[in-house]
Amino acid sequence: MLYIKEWLIIFLTLIWLAACAGGGYWAFTHHRKWLVALSAVLFVFGGLVALGASQPTVQTKTVKVGTRRLTAAQSESRQLAASSSRQAKAFAVVDSQVADSESVSESRADSASEAVASSKASARSISKAEAKAAKQAAAASSSQATQTSRASRKQGNLDTNKAKKIVGNRNSKIYHTPDQAGYHMNSSNAVYFNTEAQAKAAGYRKALR
Repeated sequence: MLYIKEWLIIFLTLIWLAACAGGGYWAFTHHRKWLVALSAVLFVFGGLVALGASQPTVQTKTVKVGTRRLTAAQSESRQLAASSSRQAKAFAVVDSQVADSESVSESRADSASEAVASSKASARSISKAEAKAAKQAAAASSSQATQTSRASRKQGNLDTNKAKKIVGNRNSKIYHTPDQAGYHMNSSNAVYFNTEAQAKAAGYRKALR
């Protein structure tokens, strides 16, 4: 926005240009060459003045800053720089801590995986040992049952001492009385007598004990 003074200069310049143009026209019509040249120069000069006046004036303002304000500004600038440096260091420390925590987490995960694998291996080993022990116990039990069965077959399922009669063995031709020591024999080979005379008559002899 132009000021009033500038508008006044422009107005006067336009009047000046009009006067120069009128004077130049009069000098040209009356063959006054030197007046025409002078009017042209004044006309150009007035146009330049008008253009200069139409340009907005840029005003600059110089503010004087005291030593105290300058010192305070410099101190504030240093504080901001120090604060920025501290923030950068804090960010670096945080990044380092995050990297360390990630490394620790990965190490713990690896340790946990190794522990799980070791536990599984131990469990498998224990299972195999238990299965082997159970198999051995079953084999021992089967062997013991077989031996017992064989022993019972060898000894027989009949105790002559519990028969309460004279019992003879068909294979050995020996008889046992109830007052003698007991003897185990198969019931299929047992022959019962009422008296020793009957046993002797049948060809049996009395046991030595």
